[in-house]
Amino acid sequence: MVKLDLKYGLPFCTVSLSYNGKKISIDNVLLDTGSGGTVFKMDVVEEIDITIEDDDVIETISGVGGSEFVYKKEVDSIALGDLELHNFKVEVGVMDYGFEINGILGMDFMKKVGAIINLDGMKVTKGNR
Repeated sequence: MVKLDLKYGLPFCTVSLSYNGKKISIDNVLLDTGSGGTVFKMDVVEEIDITIEDDDVIETISGVGGSEFVYKKEVDSIALGDLELHNFKVEVGVMDYGFEINGILGMDFMKKVGAIINLDGMKVTKGNR
């Protein structure tokens, strides 16, 4: 079970990423059922050497807050408490949205891990899969 924090009226959590043997815990990650993909802030993931390389493709993503450029990286693992996936593709962008946010955990992750979101109890658990 993972506890969610309510900030700006939205559910935030902490996510762990590992990439090429390095691991980071990222707080201020929005749990967003309205986002198809998972995105992390470029400045934060640079700490574990996730950076843009010459052969990375730059794409545009759009949402309620507008559009931005991102590139994709496959991380070794991504975890929200005990909900974990290996070899998972994330998007990386500037994420300058006017408030403190280090990432967005999208439906791509939540669906694959079978997340059950309990907004009354402000927690996420793993479903019976």
